[in-house]
Amino acid sequence: EVEGTWLTSCTVDSDNYGHLYKIVVTGTDAVETDEVHSDTTCSTDSYKWEWTYSSLTIEDEVTFTDGTKGHKYSLNIQSSNYTEQTSAGISSLNSASTCGYNDWVINTAKDVTGLTCGSTTYPAKNTTGRGLYNLVGNNVFLGGLVTTGSYPTGVSTNVTYVKQ
Repeated sequence: EVEGTWLTSCTVDSDNYGHLYKIVVTGTDAVETDEVHSDTTCSTDSYKWEWTYSSLTIEDEVTFTDGTKGHKYSLNIQSSNYTEQTSAGISSLNSASTCGYNDWVINTAKDVTGLTCGSTTYPAKNTTGRGLYNLVGNNVFLGGLVTTGSYPTGVSTNVTYVKQ
């Protein structure tokens, strides 16, 4: 039921950055992207994240308070790639040797899997992530991905993924 391509419209966060999210599920593999824009119409590129996953396993069914259904799921994180899309961002990343790199290049991804970048440590390859989704017609809502502890207990309705 989750196989295929899922897209969002431009979703604006609390910092007024626009996000275009995409998830492609093929068998037990998945690729998730977050294209971040410095405006609320998703027209000015800022940076991009791409995460790859393997071993997707659909687990226990969950019934939400509104009667809709979904499932818990698990997967293994394979990579976390960051791409800076502005020259100012590249300058900042290189001057700070962000993630231990001082050779950042515009529009070129760096794999930060397992690295500490500033105050954030990204999960190592093959770390198990646990999630929750709510499927409503052609829309899916996600509960985030947890790498420590139990599954998420709810989903966010702020971001709607639409099956293509």
